[in-house]
Amino acid sequence: MKQDDTMEHDEIERLIQSSRRVIGCLAPDVEPGVDVASWINVSRFVDASGDDNPLYLDVRYGAGSVHHTMLAPPTFVLAVRAPASAGVLDLMEHRLTGALSSLHLSWDDTVRLGDALAGSVCVSDVSRHLAAADRARVLSTVEYRRNGVGFARGWAEVEVAPLDEDRSLFSHRSIHRYEPADVERMARELDTEQPSRGAVPRFWSDVALGDSTPTLLKGPLTLADLELWVFAEGRPVRAGNLHHARLAELKGRRAANPVTGWPTWDMAESSLDSAATAPDGPSAPGGLLFALAGQHVTHWMGDDAFLRQLSARIMRPFRYGDALWLTGTVIDRYTATDEGRTRYHAITLRVMGRNQLHEPVVEAHAVVFLPDHGKPVRLPVRGGLTGDAPREN
Repeated sequence: MKQDDTMEHDEIERLIQSSRRVIGCLAPDVEPGVDVASWINVSRFVDASGDDNPLYLDVRYGAGSVHHTMLAPPTFVLAVRAPASAGVLDLMEHRLTGALSSLHLSWDDTVRLGDALAGSVCVSDVSRHLAAADRARVLSTVEYRRNGVGFARGWAEVEVAPLDEDRSLFSHRSIHRYEPADVERMARELDTEQPSRGAVPRFWSDVALGDSTPTLLKGPLTLADLELWVFAEGRPVRAGNLHHARLAELKGRRAANPVTGWPTWDMAESSLDSAATAPDGPSAPGGLLFALAGQHVTHWMGDDAFLRQLSARIMRPFRYGDALWLTGTVIDRYTATDEGRTRYHAITLRVMGRNQLHEPVVEAHAVVFLPDHGKPVRLPVRGGLTGDAPREN
C-alpha cells in the first residue's frame, strides 16, 4: 500500500473513531437556520428554487385556498436545520471531502405562515462504507417541531472520501457548453412550461399507475442560483475578522486558498468559488437538489394534496452550467389509515432528474396524499400509518 493510501486510510479511520464520541449527540457541524415561517423567509426559499406556486408566495391567494393561509413548501424545513452531518469532519485536520448522498423526510402536517419552527439533528452512526473501504458513511436523524410540537422527521447519509482526484466521490469534467440548437430547444421548454396544478384538485380516483408528470426544467445552474440558496438555507454568514476567527475553531474547513494562497480559506466556500473548483466549476448542495425534487412533486399534486414523504438519492453533482430535467411516474396507488382512524388516498411517484448529458443526477420517491371526490385530505396525520388491504386499482 502506498504511503498516501495509508495516510488517507488512517484519516478515514480517525474520522470514524472521533465521530463515535458524538453518536447519539447533537451534530456539531449543523448550525441553526430560520426559526419562523415568515413571509420573507419563505419567499427567499421559494425564490432560490425558482418556485412560482402562489400558495407559497401570495398571502391573499393562500387565504382563499383550502388551507386558509399561505404555506411554506414542505422542504422549507431544510432552512430550519440542515438534516445532514459529517460527524466531526469540520473539527479535525484532514484531506477528505463529504457530500450528502441520501435524504429522507416525512411530514404530519403543513408549514403555515407565521409558524414557529425548530429542529435538532443527531449523529446516529459512523462507519466504513460497505462498498468502498476508503470511504466512510455518516448517518444522522432530524426532528422538526412546529409551534412546539413535532411534525416532521427524517434521516440523512453523508459519504466521506479522500480528496484524491482518482478516488473522489464524483468524476471530474469541464463546464458544459451548449450548442445553439440546445439553447433554442431549452428556451422553448422554459417558455412553454406548465404552471403548477394550483387550486384545481387532482383526485386520487383520476390517477392511474404509469401516469407521467409534466417535465420540469431547471437551470442552467448559475452562481446567482448558488448564492440565493445560501440565503434560503438561513444559516449564519460571516465575513472579515468574524469569519477568520470562526475558521480558527474549524480545522477541517480551514485550508490554503488554491488560487490566492491565503492560508485561512473556508473550503465550504468552494460551492460558490468557480476559480477554486476549475475546470469543473462549483456544484449545488444536496439540499437544493432535494428541494427541486420536492418542487416537481408539489407542482404536480396541487394545493389540496399533501406531501407525506420524500426520499432522494444523489447520484452525481448538479454542476455550474448544468441543466436538470425532472420527470415523474406514478408507481403505486393505495390507501392507508393513521392511528386516529383517518383514511388517506396515497400514490407513490418515482422522480428522475437527468442533466444535459442524460446522466442521472437525482432519484427521488414521493408519497402523496390526494383528495378524492367528497374526501379531502385531513391533517394532521396522527401517529403511524397502517396499509389497508390491497384492492384492484
